Amino acid sequence: MPEPRAVLFDVWHTLAYLEPAEEERYMAAQLDTVARVLDRWPRSSRSRHPPLHDALRAAEEVRIEAARAAHEGVSMSLGLQAIHAARKTGRVPRPLELGRALADLVEKTPFLISPGAVEALGALQARGFRLGVISNSVGEPGDALQKKLDGAGIGHFIEAWAFSDQLPWAKPAPEIFWHCLGMLSTRRERAVHVGDGWSDVQGARAAGLRAAIMYTGAHAYGEAYRRLFAPTPLEPLVSEYQVNRLGALPELAERLLSR
Repeated sequence: MPEPRAVLFDVWHTLAYLEPAEEERYMAAQLDTVARVLDRWPRSSRSRHPPLHDALRAAEEVRIEAARAAHEGVSMSLGLQAIHAARKTGRVPRPLELGRALADLVEKTPFLISPGAVEALGALQARGFRLGVISNSVGEPGDALQKKLDGAGIGHFIEAWAFSDQLPWAKPAPEIFWHCLGMLSTRRERAVHVGDGWSDVQGARAAGLRAAIMYTGAHAYGEAYRRLFAPTPLEPLVSEYQVNRLGALPELAERLLSR
């Protein structure tokens, strides 16, 4: 029996996206949500010092910290973000409350599915590829993103989900790729990864995958997202394989992972 082959996908600006102006509103709404939740938490009686920041400033700082950690391949879970934000504001952290509020924001946000995504996934599955998702879920719960993708028909095809807020690693750490491949029972040489950013290309290479495929069809970022998650890398971002249509993936994956 042939060894299984796999295609792994990023979420943001690969399977799903927001137009730049809407993405700016979403990023601002994330901060406002965190700030409102922080302001409801009780004051800590253990703190010997006055609060370092107000709630909005603390939310901004913690998001920057989480994004920088992800850039280094380290996950900063929403629970840990809640603890850091509470410490900065002199509050008692209630991580579950923060997670629920951010999940509600995801539910209300009109994410767009990339053109041809559902059709490409169906064509890949029909060719026998196993499909997985690897996402750096820094500002929202991965479970909420998965629910959103399920509702759009994406989840019907995905066999393995790897969200960084649920794991110790973030892209470009190779461990998050290996974790996803383990769930798919696929060797790294029998897999490719599709994503839009530096962490996708660098991570797939570090993990030893057969190829990193750059998807360029949704490269219109909002400014806040670009600053945090799509900075100019120290080295030029070059991928040998690029597509600007997800519909081109089945043939390319077949060629790269030919039996």
